[in-house]
Amino acid sequence: MFFIIVLLSLVMPCYGADPSPLQDYCIADLSSDIYLNGYPCKNPNNVTVDDFFYDGFITDTTAFNIDRWKAAAAHVDFFPAVNTLGVTMIQIQLLKGGVVGPHTHPRASEMLLLMEGKVIAGFITTDNVLFYKTMTPKMLVVIPQALVHFVYNVGEGTALLYAGYNSQQPATQYMADALFNSMPSIPDGVLSRSFRVNDSIIELLKSSLSVPVYPDIMSSTSSGSVRLK
Repeated sequence: MFFIIVLLSLVMPCYGADPSPLQDYCIADLSSDIYLNGYPCKNPNNVTVDDFFYDGFITDTTAFNIDRWKAAAAHVDFFPAVNTLGVTMIQIQLLKGGVVGPHTHPRASEMLLLMEGKVIAGFITTDNVLFYKTMTPKMLVVIPQALVHFVYNVGEGTALLYAGYNSQQPATQYMADALFNSMPSIPDGVLSRSFRVNDSIIELLKSSLSVPVYPDIMSSTSSGSVRLK
């Protein structure tokens, strides 16, 4: 029996992101009260051609945040057609000097394409090795799933990037917010000892992050069920 279990573990397929769909499409029913690992399907009789097209990158009117960037997201909460398809795309714009601070996408790997401008992009491995490079238009960088990464606009104008993910809801966790703006707050003693500073510095960092500075483009519940906020 042990041999059979080991053999099955070797031959069973492995999935790095969302499971494969079981039908051609499953337009997410965002109004449903059913909690699933994803969303239930919209009634196929109510599906129209408009469900499969998204113009949010064109119509985006989001203001730039305090870190001088903004983003528009085509994930399942904003583009229900990607439900069960395991894909997401994000449009990111950074003003000169803008920084998308260290963050992770726990559920997906990322392909980041620079279309306009000049940026430094990089990620940090679990061995704390930093890989980074200055990117020019039409360069791509791949960021492995869940690794901490960042983007910094070092050009003279606005940078335009597009990011693709192998999940309908990659989720985003910003390091600064996770550590210093969680609810409830992490005890000061934990942070002061971890960073080897005194509690007053921790309180200063917490107060500076008391107002969210990032657009809520990758939000979801931490449980298995994705819910629209």
